[in-house]
Amino acid sequence: FVGHPLADEVPANSDPVPARQALGLAAARPVVAVLPGSRGTELDHLGEDFAGAVGWLAARRPQLQFVAPMARPDLRRRFAAELARHARDADVRLVDGRAQSAMAAADVVLLASGTATLEAALIKRPMVVAYRLAPFTRWLLEFFRLLRVRRFALPNLLAGRDLVPEILQDAVTPASLGTAVLRWLDDEPARAALQAEYRRIHDLLRRDASARAAEAVLELCAAGSGRASA
Repeated sequence: FVGHPLADEVPANSDPVPARQALGLAAARPVVAVLPGSRGTELDHLGEDFAGAVGWLAARRPQLQFVAPMARPDLRRRFAAELARHARDADVRLVDGRAQSAMAAADVVLLASGTATLEAALIKRPMVVAYRLAPFTRWLLEFFRLLRVRRFALPNLLAGRDLVPEILQDAVTPASLGTAVLRWLDDEPARAALQAEYRRIHDLLRRDASARAAEAVLELCAAGSGRASA
């Protein structure tokens, strides 16, 4: 185990104010970052419900502002169309890339399961994690009983317990996502406890990973050369 390079790159503390200024967001209003995935299939499975969650939240908390970093122009266009259908009155800023800045600017992050969940944990932001498999893939996993993990979000796997809510398959709805986001916004003690666990995870992973991985590879190469010479 050599750690994770992201833990070396992300600072121990991420101030939301400069990130909000850089993204053109109001410093005094709460922010929800929305990351429906960096691949087209993820947007297929989650885009409509994520946009619906934005609309659901905006209807209940008009002061909320949203930022959605998009990995590619085509994904931006597709998600903008979903927002136009399901969150017409929401204050949403779509940005190209800049996912870490968007998460740093946020009070809560709503995102698809993947590496971004580790980034959000290292940036120390509460999150709601969702995932939906394609129907045939889900059928295969269930039929052959291949899905045996209790958790799938990286922060939960690293902690060995449920730190952040995971919403999977048919449970992914605008209301379920929005309700989970509101719980984080309204529960300051829970956010404080989560921050402490995030710091522990960050310390665990911050080990100069790239250099240590390179050293391990060099040691293996040297050992292999020695055996070959013998």
